[in-house]
Amino acid sequence: MVRSRLVSDAWTLLRDFIKECFGEEVSSYLEKEFTALLFSSFRGWTRIMLYPNPMHEMILKNSRVLRVVGGGVLAGWLWGGKFVPSPHLYNFIYDTYQKMACAAIAMPQGVKAFLYGNDLLLASLKKILPPVRKERYVAVIDSEDFKAIGIGVMLYDEDEIRKLVRKGQMLSAVVKNVFDLGIHVRNEKFFI
Repeated sequence: MVRSRLVSDAWTLLRDFIKECFGEEVSSYLEKEFTALLFSSFRGWTRIMLYPNPMHEMILKNSRVLRVVGGGVLAGWLWGGKFVPSPHLYNFIYDTYQKMACAAIAMPQGVKAFLYGNDLLLASLKKILPPVRKERYVAVIDSEDFKAIGIGVMLYDEDEIRKLVRKGQMLSAVVKNVFDLGIHVRNEKFFI
């Protein structure tokens, strides 16, 4: 686990992201019902895990005998001083509140390509769920089951996307793949 100062900074970044995308109600709920724990991770990425408060108290009580390496809801990662949300956070919020925002909905061919590590092309973009801004993290959502399949960076804002459509540049990447759930299958060495 990581120092309390870093946990405070992580909560601030997470809270700001949640408020911007999903509103005060969701942010307040998470802050009231969950505690964030940070875990050092791979190549400078620090995992932010959300634990229900009763579970957090049990972990603290038994921390001398337990070596906790993860659990709860993976909210995202800290990397380079920024908060990178996880698909699990989006799915948790959707399952709890039936809200989805800061996302790009992909058509089936785009889902398959994204899960293979590719960027989301304009031709495979079904809809944008605001607020989204250029160079900000968004979830890529499967249009068939409305689940987040990964996280990407918006390469254009909504006005620029409309211009690309008018110009017929449908093979332009609009969301750069940062993380997708297909990595678990592609990186089979992970399971050996």
